[in-house]
Formats: sequence, structure tokens, C-alpha cells
Amino acid sequence: MGLRFVMGRAGTGKSTLCLKEIRKRLEESPEGHPLLLLVPEQSTFQVEQALLESPEIKGYTRAQVFSFRRLAWRVMQETGHTAGVPIDDLGKAMLLQRVIHKRRKEWKVFQQAEGEMGLIGEMTRFYKELKRCGITPEAWEAHTSDLPADREGTGWKDKLEDLSMLYREYESELAGLYLDTESFLPRLAAAMQDCSLLGDAELWVDGFFGFTPQELEVIVKCALHCRQVTVTLCLDRPYDAGERPDELDLFHPTARAMIRLKEQLDAHGAEPAETEILDGTAPPRFAGSPMLAHLERQYALKNPSRGGTYPDGPVETGKPSVSVHAAVHRRAEVEGAAREMLRLVRDEGLRWRDLSVRVRKLGDYSELIGTVFPEYGIPYFLDEKRSVVHHPLVEFIRSSLEIIQHNWRYEAVFRCVKTDFLLPLEGEEDAGAVDRNGMDELENYVLARGIQGYRWKDDRNWSFLQPEVPEEDDGITPEPGRTKEQADKLTACRERIVPVFQRFEERFKNAGGRVSAMTEALYALLEECRVPEKLEGWSGEALKSGRPEKAREHGQVWDRVMDLMDQLVELLGEETVTAEGFTALVDTGLEAICLGLVPPSMDEVLVGTMDRTRSTQKKYSFVLGVNEGVLPAKADETPVLSDAEREKLRESGLDMPDSLRRRLLDEQLLVYSVLCSPSEHLWVSYPLADEEGKSLLPSEIIKSIRRWFPGLGEGLLLAEPDPESAEEEQMAYLSRREKALAVLHSQLKQGAAGRPVSELWWEAYNWFAGREAWKAPLERLAASLTYQNREKPLAPETSRLLYGNVLRASVSRMERYVSCPFSQFASHGLKLRERRIYRLQAPDIGQLFHAALSHVVRDMQQDQLEWAVLRPEEVVGKASAIVDKLTPRLQSEILLSTSRNRYIARKLKETVGQATLMLARHHQLSEFVPVGLELGFGPGEPLPALAFRLPNGCRMEIVGRIDRVDRAEHGSEILLRVLDYKSSETNLRLTDLFNGLSLQMLTYLDVVITHSPQWLGQKARPAGVLYFHVHNPLIQTSNGLPAHSVEAELRKRFKMKGLVADDTEIVRLMDRELKDRTGYSQVIPVSVKTDGSFSKVSSVASPRQWDLLRGYVRSVIREIGTEITNGQVGIVPYQQGPKSACTFCSYRPVCHFDAQLEGNQYRLFGARSGEEIWEAMEQTASALEGPETLEIHTDRTKETGTSPAEREEKGGPWR
Repeated sequence: MGLRFVMGRAGTGKSTLCLKEIRKRLEESPEGHPLLLLVPEQSTFQVEQALLESPEIKGYTRAQVFSFRRLAWRVMQETGHTAGVPIDDLGKAMLLQRVIHKRRKEWKVFQQAEGEMGLIGEMTRFYKELKRCGITPEAWEAHTSDLPADREGTGWKDKLEDLSMLYREYESELAGLYLDTESFLPRLAAAMQDCSLLGDAELWVDGFFGFTPQELEVIVKCALHCRQVTVTLCLDRPYDAGERPDELDLFHPTARAMIRLKEQLDAHGAEPAETEILDGTAPPRFAGSPMLAHLERQYALKNPSRGGTYPDGPVETGKPSVSVHAAVHRRAEVEGAAREMLRLVRDEGLRWRDLSVRVRKLGDYSELIGTVFPEYGIPYFLDEKRSVVHHPLVEFIRSSLEIIQHNWRYEAVFRCVKTDFLLPLEGEEDAGAVDRNGMDELENYVLARGIQGYRWKDDRNWSFLQPEVPEEDDGITPEPGRTKEQADKLTACRERIVPVFQRFEERFKNAGGRVSAMTEALYALLEECRVPEKLEGWSGEALKSGRPEKAREHGQVWDRVMDLMDQLVELLGEETVTAEGFTALVDTGLEAICLGLVPPSMDEVLVGTMDRTRSTQKKYSFVLGVNEGVLPAKADETPVLSDAEREKLRESGLDMPDSLRRRLLDEQLLVYSVLCSPSEHLWVSYPLADEEGKSLLPSEIIKSIRRWFPGLGEGLLLAEPDPESAEEEQMAYLSRREKALAVLHSQLKQGAAGRPVSELWWEAYNWFAGREAWKAPLERLAASLTYQNREKPLAPETSRLLYGNVLRASVSRMERYVSCPFSQFASHGLKLRERRIYRLQAPDIGQLFHAALSHVVRDMQQDQLEWAVLRPEEVVGKASAIVDKLTPRLQSEILLSTSRNRYIARKLKETVGQATLMLARHHQLSEFVPVGLELGFGPGEPLPALAFRLPNGCRMEIVGRIDRVDRAEHGSEILLRVLDYKSSETNLRLTDLFNGLSLQMLTYLDVVITHSPQWLGQKARPAGVLYFHVHNPLIQTSNGLPAHSVEAELRKRFKMKGLVADDTEIVRLMDRELKDRTGYSQVIPVSVKTDGSFSKVSSVASPRQWDLLRGYVRSVIREIGTEITNGQVGIVPYQQGPKSACTFCSYRPVCHFDAQLEGNQYRLFGARSGEEIWEAMEQTASALEGPETLEIHTDRTKETGTSPAEREEKGGPWR
């Protein structure tokens, strides 16, 4: 019995000594007393490999490699100390969750944090720290109960009391029933003397930088009971019990471990430990690399307590074994390392297993490595514990519970659907009918109909075949129907969802709150959906595609979920909890699941973090991300206790884990061990900028290496090769064909811009061009060099196929084309649409306003009622009744779907009522009466379309629907005006009309004036175009207003905007009040001066100007139609001041317009004065009626349902 210390600096052969001694004993006798090697848990696999590398060892039974936890479990199994159900981090998290929830009303500090993401994980880690340090609940309470409160208040004491109560309750739950991993080592120490394995064993402890109090106790007990215990430590000199290392000493952690071991041995009265110091003058690891040996010596010289220097040796002058590289960014850094790895394997005969990559923060590099290494064909193993919170199975479980607890919400249902566990396996009955595309179609249907809650189970909500058609033509747009085949597919998809979760919901409700029954219901759901078979299938697919790690992940996640369910039943089986409580328990367990995967291959690059991964026997080491603030790393404070609070506890005598300052100082030993880990070459690199382009600084380690090796150059890793660099450097970018093609593209792009291109890349181009398999990719590459984000016009035959010989379009489509031709092409040519969402939007409100006001006026006409004889409450009552009638027809009863929408419906009813009152007031003041409501023009409508002959032989028909047309008689003349209801304030701007952005009102006026002889029996004159703003204005005032003042203010707010005839007699027909007075009208946008003329603020047009406007609008529409039918689809949006066509455009993801790119420019609409616009119209307006422009249809189409244009199309070409 006894303890032996073997110490030495990095590379002196401590681990090699342990392996040699074990191998020697095995060679002497394969059988005999046990030989045990104790190493960190993450190194066991590598050390077992290393132990078997000796060809003399044919086999053995006496040697075993253990971690502390595996050794504890082995001893407990032998001695019977396994009483209690073992629980892992999952079980601990669930126990803590239960304790926190049970005592939630008693917490003083943590009550508000209950339920927050990550709280349970942080608390679990905190109590693991306490237990590993040997701090029991009694010790914690004894030290914390007498501590004084903060001066600022009682928050500190309240937190300590919360932690004390939680720790006590948690240990009480564990006591005698369960066995957590932190209890393993105390039980190992207690069972040591009864264990035959350790009684006669030799034990080597290797690879540790320090030990927890629990681990120290185990080592001391082993030293007292085992035949021999050897502990290796990275130290350059021995320390005696009671001695203290300098706090800045590089080897402070290992020195403290040695001192504590000696002190505990002395306390047990054991014999003094032997000490063996390995020679650090010429470390065996660096025998072939004097440069690495020099780096190790210089780093060790940072010890302030040494006072002298280590004996130095020669530094090689040939090929350097240390290299430093700066990279323009992290991707360039990873790609540079990948190119070097390929070179080493290809040219220098190394194996992938000889290489390792070490980083401090794996999150900065894991995705990049996962992308770049496969591109370069580099096999690698990422050594990390992987959370499964994003695995489909975890999401399936979470969303399934959410479905039945939160009323079948859309988000939960389709999160569940998109895991693919509801899709059938091959061979199932509905395998052909149900697939992901069908589920996507079902999602669109559900979104459009707003289906959730009980509507999932109600068959009346699933009329896939029938469109939603209003009972009458009320102006509300119907939804298109589906074919029977589409309907059957959607039905099959729904049947894969609803019955499954109805059964799950029923089982869950029948569980009565018992955890075991609810867990059983969840397991039954997984079995019903055949989750194990699907995971097995995914695992097989991953293996076939060369992703063995993914295959193992699919296999392990099922096992871990089953462990979670087993522990739920074991720990909490007969307890009763709410559904929310059960979900919280499951969520806590799922968050705690982390998978530790073993390397799938023996020959691959090891990638890991500096603190976790142990890279033994690696020849080349790539240390990436050596930046300031990253290496050495700054330790983060834990959320449970701050560093200052931990320091207070430490000062009270509690042996708390190390402080932030101590951990920062100990980081130096970690850096030292990593830099000294390779035997042949160390690659150190750092990026100059992050992903956002922010500059990054090199770490002090880079500065130290430059100081130790003054003549060492520093390479620069570029994203692309420098054309002026040496050919050998550029050749590295040709290491893989796929990557070479990508780099060739950038080189040729530089050549196209006039920059020099190395001859090497022209040779590469010829190589690709000479091989059939690479011709197509090369052609695409060449085409991309001249690519501009421009759309060529469609060929005439394509345009005819798309639009036909007759282009039937609305005015808004013309305006869309003016805004951006590509937008018109995407919406009306390709018919791209955003998917319908069941939500109330501005267009829905506009539809309701239009339909309601038209119904009100139509009902008044049909009932032959006069506005003047109706009282205000009667007007509002009529409006309210019509809104109530229309509300259920709007988008699947959306206004009745929620309390919020029902409130909005009430406010909309008030708005329509107020607007109707103002319309009634306008009617009372006007001689104009409605003659057309929702007046359609086009095929099958009361008025014919506006049909244009186009220069290219096509014909265009303008169709649409006018909100309202009013008529008045002025002498022998008929006057017509057009009204448009708007839910937002709108005005007719001459500039917008001239630019083609506001054509609607003048086109509508042109239609009714042009067709007035056939419609009304007489040619009519234009009286105006007016916008009526439908709203319910809020009158704000500091003092109360009398009723007549409120009425006057409301009339001002409802004053219509637009353009009217500059004839005072016509104006007075619109506002009778102007007959007896002058001034501003409160109905229309005019002001009459005392001399009877109009003021400058009046919006009026002369008969000549009306003719010009109508003629100009026709010429614009004709030009637009010509361009559309000629196939113009350019990505040329307009910009006018701060406004542009792109602001609210839905098609930006399609067109990719970017004003920064060459070839993408806005069409700028500048400001023009009114005089300039009228002058331009005089020059460009065409004749009102002429054979080259417009043909007026003289027959009605409503009766026949067929327009002359349609009859012409059936009978032959336009003539």
C-alpha cells in the first residue's frame, strides 16, 4: 500500500509511463492482480485504444480503464451498495422541478423565476457543485444561517434560505430511494474496504489537472487499501503538506491537488508518498521538434516563483514546427486549416487520426466545421455533449402535449405534423394519399379557415370541395374550391391527425392526473405513431448517406426518451399533478437530455474544446480562434450565486468551488497543455473579424509566440487566393474539384473586372472544360459572370400563351404594372400569391365597408325611401342590420371568431353607422342621386368593357366594378359623378395620375361617360370623381362642445376629396348650401369666392381638362397593355420621394431587387407643377374616340352573359 506521485511538465512522458508499466505487467502475466487505470471520463475510449497498441499484448483480463463514475458503479455492484434507483441528470431535474413546484408559494426569491427556461438546469448544476465539494444540506444551513444580511436589504439572505430549503427538500426526496451520480463517489469510498477488485489492485490516476473533494477522498482511500496508487500530475517540482503555491503559478491547480492529497494522507496517518520527477530537459514528446520543446519551456517560464530559467535547448532552423496564421474571418480560418489537413494526408503520409482541432468556444466553429470539412472530404468527430431539444422526437412530444392542453392551436398542431411522425410508413393503407405535400396543403387550408380548437373535430368546417360563396352578390370575394382528388387527399391528411390526438386526449384525461397513467398515454401515442420504426428507418437512411453520427443520434434519442419515461414512473408514478405540471416535468427532462456519441471511425480528425477533449498521441494540432477574450477565456458568473456571494461563503469557511478570478488564472494551465499537446507541429490561428465584420484582436498568446520566435513569419488566410501570391499557395485551393470550381468562379470574376488572373486558373478552366462531367457546371459558372438581375421580355408566343390574344385586366392591374412590371407579371402572369391567413386585415374591412354602404343605398332605393324623412336612429339601425347580415359572410366568419374580433365588429358597425349618417347628410344637400351601385363593367355586367386595339394585334379589355355612380340633370344635360368608398384617407393627386399610379377614378368616369348613350339614353357630362372616407372620427377638445358644433366638426371630417367640374351651377347641385352663400363647401373640395369664382384651393377641372384627363388615361392604359402583351416583365420599380413600389411588395423574395447591384435601378418619378402636367397631357392625349384606340360596345351584355369581345373571339380575329 502506498501513494506515488509522478510529476513532470508537458511532454515528459507521464501518460506513457503509466501505459508502459501496465503493458510490462501484462507481458509478464496476462493474469494476476488487477491493473486499473483511472482517467477523465471523456478519455476512456482513447486510452483503451492506446493500451491495445502494443503488439506483444495478445489479450488480457486483469487491466481495465475506468473513469471515477464507472469505477464507483463497478465497486457498488460488487459490494451491494447500489440500494436506491439510479437517476441521472434527467431524474434530478424532474425531482427539482417537483420540489420547486410543490413549495412554489414559500419561495422568497425564486418564486418569480419558476417556469423560466434553464432555471432547473442551473439549479441542478449548482447542487452538483455543492455535493461534489462535499457540502451537505446540514453544512450549508449551518454556514449560511448566521451570515449577516446585505446593507441594501434582505435579498441575499432570502436567496440563501431558498437554496437551503430546496437543497434539504431535494436530498429528502433522494434519501433511501434514489441514487444520483453525485452519490457514487461517497459510496465508493465507503465500500472500498469490502471490494476485492481494489483490495489487491494497482491503480494509476492520469490526465487530471485537479480533483474535487469527493475525488480526493476516493484517491486517499485507494492509497490506504490498494497495493499501489500512482498519481501523475503536470508539475515541475514537489510540494509538501501545508505549503502553498504562488497564486500566479502556472501549475497552481496541480500543485494544490498534490498538497491536498498529502494533507489528507497525513490526517489518516499513512506513509509519506513517494515522488518521481521526470526529466524536463528533453521531453520525449518533442524529441523531433525542438521548436515545440522551446515553446513548452518558454511557457513554463511564466512561473513567477521559479526565479530562474529552465535549461534551454537548440531551436530548429529548418522546417518550423510552430506556425501562426491570421485569417480574414472564421470561415477563411477553417478553410485554411482544411487545406493544410488535406496537404498533410496527401503529401506527408499522415492519417486523419494524427490530427486534432481544438477551440475554446465550440459554438463559434461547430457549424463552420460541419460545413467546410465535408466540402473538403475530411472525416471528423465532434467531441461534444449534444442537446436533443431540436430533435424531431422531442418536438413531437412537446407539441403533442401542447395540442391537447391548449385547445388544438394551429402552431402546436403543425409543429407536430412537421416532425413527420404522423406520416405513414411504406406499406400502410394510406401511404400513397398522405405525404408532406398533402400536409402542407392542409396547413394552407387551416390557415385560411382559422381552424383550431373544436373546429378540428367538427366535420362542418372541412368542406374541401365547395368554395365559400355568398348567398348574394354582396361584393365579398369567394374562396375557390378544389377538385375531388385534392379534397380526398386533404381528408386523408386530416384523418392522420384528428383521430390520433382524440384518442391521446381521451387517454390523457382519463389518467386522473396520475403521472404513471399520463406517461402511459404518452407512450401509447408514440407507439400508435410507430415512432421506433420511423427512427430506425431514419437511422438506416443516415447510414446509407454516410452520416453515422446522425444514425447513432436517432437510435440514442429513443433510448433516452424511454429512460425519461421510466424515471417519471419510478420517481413520481403514483403522484397526482395537473396537466401543466406533467408537461413541465417532461419539458425539464427533455431539456436535460444530452447525447454523448463515440467516434464512428478509427481514422478521423478529432474536433473538440480545450477543456473537454483530451487529444492523446496527436502529431498535428490545429488551435483555432486564438483571440483576445476567447483564449484565455473569461469565466462567466453562474445565475444562482454571483462570484461575490460565493466569496462571502468561502470566507465563512465553506469550501465552495473556485472563484472567477481563480478559474481565470487556472486557464493558463489549460492553454499550456493544449499548446504542448502535439508531437510534431502546432498550428495556431485567429480571425481578424467576426461574421458581422467587427474587428477581432489576437490573444496575448499570439504575442508571446511572436516574442519566443522572433523570426517566425505569420501567414494570412484569405477567403480566395491572391493572384499575386506564389503558385504553390494558389495550388492549395485546387485540392478539391468542387472547391476549386467555386474559387475559379471568383478568379474569373476578378478577370472580368479587369484584375489579373494567374495562369494557373486558366489551366484549371481548361481542365474542367475538357471533361464532360464538368461542362454543365462550368457553363453555369460562366453564365453567372455576366449575370445581372434583369428579366428579358417574354417571347411573343410565350406572352400569348400566358395572357391570350385578349388581355382582360382591371385598372388596379394597370397601376401595378406602372409601379413595377415584374410585380404585374408575378401576380397576374405567374399568379403567385401569399398564402391566405385567417386574420382580419385592411382589405377585409374595406370589403365590408363597400358591401355595407352599397346595400344601404340599394335598400333605400328598393324601398323608395327618402333620406330626408328618416331619423338618424333609423339610418343607423338600417346600417347595423346590414352589417349584422354581412358579418358572418366575411372570410369564414372571422369577425365572430374571437372576442377581440367581435369587439372589432361592433366598432366597424359604429363606423358604418356614422358613415351612413354622413352619406344621408350628403344626399340631403345634393341633387345627385345614385344610379349605379357596385356597377360592373365587362363581360356579363351592366356595362361593356373598355376595349382597346393594341398596335401588336392584341386587344385589351378593361373590366372592373365601380362603387357608386351618381346622376343629376342640369338643364337638358345629364351629369355623372363617380364615388369611391375608402377606408383610409385618399385624394386624387395630379402627379400620381400623370405617372400612371392613380388611374382608377378617371377610368371609371371614362367608362360611364363613354357608355352613357347606351346606358342612360343620352350622352352625359363629367361632374366629378370623389373619395368618401369611411371612418368614425374622434373629436378631441379640451372643453365640451355643443351638439351643433360636434355635427359641424363631423361634417368637416367627412368632406369628400377628389376633382369636380369648374362650373358653379354643377357644384351647387352637389352642395345646396352653396346656393345661398359663398366660402368652403363641407361636402366637396371647393371654395367659392364672393365674385362666384373658385378659390385656388378648389379642386376643379374645366371641360377641356376633363377631356385631356380621359384621353391621357386612355393613352397610358393603351401603352401599358401594349407593353404587357409584348412580354415586358422588367424589374424596374418606381421611386417617388420616400415612396417606392418595393415598400409593401410581396414579391421581393422572387425578384431579388437590390439598388446596390448593377442593373437594378429605380424609375424615378420627379415632382412636376400642375402647369407642366397639363401641358404634357395636351401633347400626349389621344382622341376620345377613334378607330385606332377604342371601340364602344353598343349592346348590353348582362342579359346574354357574353360580351361582344367574347363573341368576336369565338368568331375570329378583331376587326
